[in-house]
Amino acid sequence: MKLEVDPGSPIPLYHQIAEAVRAAIEAGELAPGDALQPMRQAAEEWGVAIQTVRHAYASLAREGLVESGRGRRGTRVVAAKPKRGGATGDLEVFLEQVRREAAERFELDPEGLAAALARAAGTAEAEQPVVHIVECSEWQCRSLARQIASQYDVDARPWPLDLGTEPPAGPVLSTYFHYNDLRRMWPRRLGRVHFMTISPDPALVSVLAGARRVLVCEHDESTAEALVADLTALLGEQEVRIEPWLISDPATTTLGSDTGPPVLFPPRVWAGLPASVRSHPRAVEYRYVLDPQELQAIGQELGWGRARNNKTKEVGR
Repeated sequence: MKLEVDPGSPIPLYHQIAEAVRAAIEAGELAPGDALQPMRQAAEEWGVAIQTVRHAYASLAREGLVESGRGRRGTRVVAAKPKRGGATGDLEVFLEQVRREAAERFELDPEGLAAALARAAGTAEAEQPVVHIVECSEWQCRSLARQIASQYDVDARPWPLDLGTEPPAGPVLSTYFHYNDLRRMWPRRLGRVHFMTISPDPALVSVLAGARRVLVCEHDESTAEALVADLTALLGEQEVRIEPWLISDPATTTLGSDTGPPVLFPPRVWAGLPASVRSHPRAVEYRYVLDPQELQAIGQELGWGRARNNKTKEVGR
């Protein structure tokens, strides 16, 4: 499949690739059973990083359009996207693309998307103060942004480090884990970044109650060791063996039998998993939460008002 990506476009490269594959499936250029290009070959041909291709293929797998692994080599088309015609059909296709992108890139449900459109059209209430949340993965950014937006009346916007650019002017929140990264990348901005502590979600204690063995899945050994240490501290005296499980590609991960030890996936790995793994009975999202006292102190310093309700609001970029 011929494809040209535009590095200068505001649309992420992985999304450009995924959209081109979707269009090829819809046009019949790719049929069920057809193989997509191997990731390394595709990355070289399209001039992108292999992680970008992996992200695109994982996005297509979550939609059920392609499938990787499970005893077969490479990634193959498993479903055809139905064609629609006429003005009504074109509108439906457009709206479906908007809905899908809002859910995929910004985790917006239809209600949240409607609210965002209302704000953009100027029909919503006065603008909220904006704060950018900087973390290593977009999934982790969004998780922390939702936590902040659920407590304060602010527009918490994810700003993952892999964007490679500095956030716009205004408050920036990050975690101490990335202090050295930000010191290297944005030394002049460092003094105006608010750093916060994160720790494993205490809800994991009840989720893992009764487990005798737990696996922590990562593709970086040192990070896996840190995750194991954090989880060990959280579980305290609970008698459980916690072991790292190193993988090379989240998109091809499988868990097999429903019986066995729980498997915890940190945010950046969870984001790349196929839907079949996320919904597996043994799969658990290794979620981190902000320190509430530190968040309260920053909220007071920046003059944030409390959220009018506890319903989690949508977050965008």
